[in-house]
Amino acid sequence: MAAKRDKAAPPAARPSLMTRVLSLLRGAEDEPAIAGSAAAAPAHAAAPPPPLLDTLTIRQWLWGPGFNTPGDADYVRDLVKPFAANSSMSILEVASGLGGPARVIAETFDTYVTGLERDPEIARLGMEMSVTAGKQKHAPITQFDPESFELRTGAFDCILGRGATYMVQDKERFMRVLILGLKQRGQLLLTDYVIDPTRADRPEVAMWAALQPVKPHLWTLRQYTDCFNSLGFDTRITEDVTSDVKAQIILGWERLLHHVNLKSLPRLHRLAVVDECERWVKTIMALDSGAIRGYRFYALAGASRPPVSSIKKAK
Repeated sequence: MAAKRDKAAPPAARPSLMTRVLSLLRGAEDEPAIAGSAAAAPAHAAAPPPPLLDTLTIRQWLWGPGFNTPGDADYVRDLVKPFAANSSMSILEVASGLGGPARVIAETFDTYVTGLERDPEIARLGMEMSVTAGKQKHAPITQFDPESFELRTGAFDCILGRGATYMVQDKERFMRVLILGLKQRGQLLLTDYVIDPTRADRPEVAMWAALQPVKPHLWTLRQYTDCFNSLGFDTRITEDVTSDVKAQIILGWERLLHHVNLKSLPRLHRLAVVDECERWVKTIMALDSGAIRGYRFYALAGASRPPVSSIKKAK
């Protein structure tokens, strides 16, 4: 089993940090207005409300520019070390988000990384960021439908997916597309959520699922490993990384506390941060319940491949 990439925060530190963030924000809500301040000014003299603070901005405060899921640039560099990437390799990232990881990999290893993102607006913004960074050729980001996409056979040396499958309904087809898109002995690295079927009815699971942008369709660990084996993958690593996932969430909020003056934010912005903090508190609760776990899978594509016809959708 691979060594842990990040030391998880001590159990006592997890709730205390998130509680500190919420206390700071809620405490600011309770502070009385100061006479003569803008907050105490008559309504007719008040400035117009600030633009809404969107979730993508908050998440980039947490994990860095272009990163909208747990894990910063250092985490991603460490995660893809098994690829031994170099300038002659082509890499695909599914669920690429705003493209921060793709650009970091392309910059670090002087390679080409194709990013595919489900959300069209996030994909658009991600491509704009790649253009701004001069990485439109080395790290292009485009929109795709994970339920119906196809890849050119044998196009990629490596495929990376972080949280790429837990919201996909037809996961077996998704995996078939990935293995067809890999070269022989190509590398697949996935990190995702899995469900413990004996605890699937826990209330923490329902609370976590209700916060996801698309309804989750969680697999068990056995379903993942059986699927890999049936498709001819040579699975090398199956690792529980739940502690890593929780640690990356906590590290993100520590980063926000160090770099953002929460009390100085407009009220509407503070409320948006409260909502985002509560979202990640519920994620940690679901992980701590044991019903949902984070896993890392690393596998090589074997010589045997499923037929291309097996991924065709009925018209």
